[in-house]
Amino acid sequence: MKRAISLFLLVGMLASMLAACGGGGQAQPTATPQPATQATTAPAPTAAPQPTTAAPAQVIKIATQGPLSGGQAALGTGMKNAAELAVKQLSGPLAELGFRVELAPFDDQAKPEVGSANAKNIVSDPDILCVVGHLNSGVALAALPDYKNARLAMVSPANTNPNITDGGYEVAFRVVGRDDVQGSVAEKFAREELKIKSVYIIHDTTAYGQGVAEFFRKAAEANGIEVLGFEGTEEKSDFSAILTPILAANPDLIFFGGIYDQAGPFFRQARDRGITAQFMGPDGLDSEELAKLAGDAVDKMYYTSVAAPVSQFPDAAKYAADYKAAYGEDAPPFSAQAYDATGICLTAIANAAKAAGGKPTREQVLNEIKKLSAYKGITGTYTFNEKGDPTVATYFVLQVNAADWNSNRLVSRLEIAPPGAETAGGTTGGGTTEFDLAALAAQLSAVAGKLGTIKIATQGPLSGGQAALGTGMKNAVELAIEEINSQLSALGVKFEVVPFDDQAKPEVGSANAKNIVSDADILCVVGHLNSGVALAALPDYKNARLAMVSPANTNPNITDGGYEVAFRVVGRDDVQGSVAEKFAREELKIKSVYIIHDTTAYGQGVAEFFRKAAEANGIEVLGFEGTEEKSDFSAILTPILAANPDLIFFGGIYDQAGPFFRQARDRGITAQFMGPDGLDSEELAKLAGDAVDKMYYTSVAAPVSQFPKAAKYAADYQAAYGEGAPPFSAQAYDAANICAAGILSAAITAGGKPTRAQVLEAIRNLPPFPGITGTFKFNAKGDPTVATYFVLQVNAADWNQNALISRLEIAPPQ
Repeated sequence: MKRAISLFLLVGMLASMLAACGGGGQAQPTATPQPATQATTAPAPTAAPQPTTAAPAQVIKIATQGPLSGGQAALGTGMKNAAELAVKQLSGPLAELGFRVELAPFDDQAKPEVGSANAKNIVSDPDILCVVGHLNSGVALAALPDYKNARLAMVSPANTNPNITDGGYEVAFRVVGRDDVQGSVAEKFAREELKIKSVYIIHDTTAYGQGVAEFFRKAAEANGIEVLGFEGTEEKSDFSAILTPILAANPDLIFFGGIYDQAGPFFRQARDRGITAQFMGPDGLDSEELAKLAGDAVDKMYYTSVAAPVSQFPDAAKYAADYKAAYGEDAPPFSAQAYDATGICLTAIANAAKAAGGKPTREQVLNEIKKLSAYKGITGTYTFNEKGDPTVATYFVLQVNAADWNSNRLVSRLEIAPPGAETAGGTTGGGTTEFDLAALAAQLSAVAGKLGTIKIATQGPLSGGQAALGTGMKNAVELAIEEINSQLSALGVKFEVVPFDDQAKPEVGSANAKNIVSDADILCVVGHLNSGVALAALPDYKNARLAMVSPANTNPNITDGGYEVAFRVVGRDDVQGSVAEKFAREELKIKSVYIIHDTTAYGQGVAEFFRKAAEANGIEVLGFEGTEEKSDFSAILTPILAANPDLIFFGGIYDQAGPFFRQARDRGITAQFMGPDGLDSEELAKLAGDAVDKMYYTSVAAPVSQFPKAAKYAADYQAAYGEGAPPFSAQAYDAANICAAGILSAAITAGGKPTRAQVLEAIRNLPPFPGITGTFKFNAKGDPTVATYFVLQVNAADWNQNALISRLEIAPPQ
């Protein structure tokens, strides 16, 4: 493949895949609704008020459908229970309008024919204005024709088959993702993280299980994984006939598309037969029943989920406690989503009742769900697209802890738009094409001779304690421009890099910015390393309408500050601080923290966000101090030693943090250490030694090795500069290419050398740009539509061996 294509046509994962859960249960096909049980013993703060008049309240019903009996009852019952809680806690607005809300639960037994029969009973009851269900996509697809004919809205907490919303039913909504995406997420993880080369795929023949298996197979075949077998089975007890050919094929991985009640015995028997392949599957496996059925056979296996444990949703903490109090057990997966689905039904019914001035029709409720904007639930904030999919859905990769399902480890969290919309990092699942230099070059010949000298400036610390990162950024830009010049040499197009040393000082960055804007040939800036320096320079860039694409600046004000010219290819500290706090609280189990920062916009900013999250979540903040000290930290370490915190969080850069951590250990402080991406340099280990071994830090960049598409870049960097590419350098490489893409696109539109304002507009309107660290599309502020956040653990002996603990892809705050 030519280098031009590898540079600009790095294809992001298509957000295209399929289904949700499907299985078995027991109840009468024509079961009539059972009365909802009481959810809690004491009214919740938002419980429905008592009617203020003696007039009887009109009845409005919400139906649920899910397996309340049979092998999948654990999840179905959890969904029904959650709906009961929501009706009790969230029906206040309808009670104020004179309505009494009742729940009508139906047992669909995880069987399509039962779900269809139940649907006929549901639509025959005119008081039922909304349905929460189903668990199984195959059952939902059997029921949806009846819901459609009755114009009865269904809000699903679990159905992931694409046909739920792609099938033209017009009444279906969901608060979870889709299997065309989930299957690709699983395949990408298996290929890139598990390093598998071959797979044997088993599915349960249902719309859900076979669907997600098909999407996994499609992605595997497209990416060179050998698919040794693809088989469906309805067997539930003796899997000998399937296991014999699997044993002979000896795959690296077995992917099981189906539900835990069938997967558990299958995995157990596979291990007992001596099959050593890794196991993987979708969210149908997400139940502690899997571990009960399979035991240690599934310990440490990975699975994907569109739901994840309730503990992964901070806003669901009260719900989890209420569920435990009401039902005597932990809330299972999909139950929190059922709570939100019921809340959406209740909100739409209330809105429709207000608009109608009385009891609304089903059609009016359906229209209100379609119009619903940014419903704030406990698992997310939901707006639906025209099909009924959430505009962004969350996908998880988790690792099983067979001894304690509630301790399953979150490995990755991705937020991805549905196919046909812009997705994580700007990749697309359908209608939008990526930036194509080859196509652009064909249009350049007419204007190439008019371009003259084109300059791209860099700003970063090329001297002083932070020069390691700043020099890496400058080197990366030089590499990118050298390659572009080579690709376009036949056209006579040539870029020039103009590096500036900002010394990591705001006043120097501001002075440099004035020199930069005075050079009319500079059409874009790649910089800075330090947010405080960038914020000092941005007023000059703004006045000159000069675009800045940052590979490292994470302070929210870079894009929130109204500068209009700032873009970044990394995340934000309001998210990074929360990611760090959540990890410290949930994984490190800390109860107290002492926070130190370096007084800069970056260091103090991320420290403030960590503090805000810690205080909100009950962590005791024993101190919050800023310092510009670089050598003797005695004055700060004395109170920290006395406070004896569980954790010290340092908001700042490695050149200051290294001596601080070293002295802290030398003073006998035993607290764990943590900090943000400013610590991400092997210089930290050189300065602090074993004091930082095994400490954790967050990053928006991470080592270059974490980006599979950056392998050639890493080799080129090593060859050119005689050392490994440092953090943020690969992001600088992408930023330089984005600058060049914007300049060339603007040149074609302008018919010659573009103005800075034209370049700025071109960058803003670039199609998804495939870089080596991700595929980038910018929102109106200049943030990437989704950014990646990492948690890593230090290996002080070899920085390149730092362990990746977690990788999360998160959309920016709205």
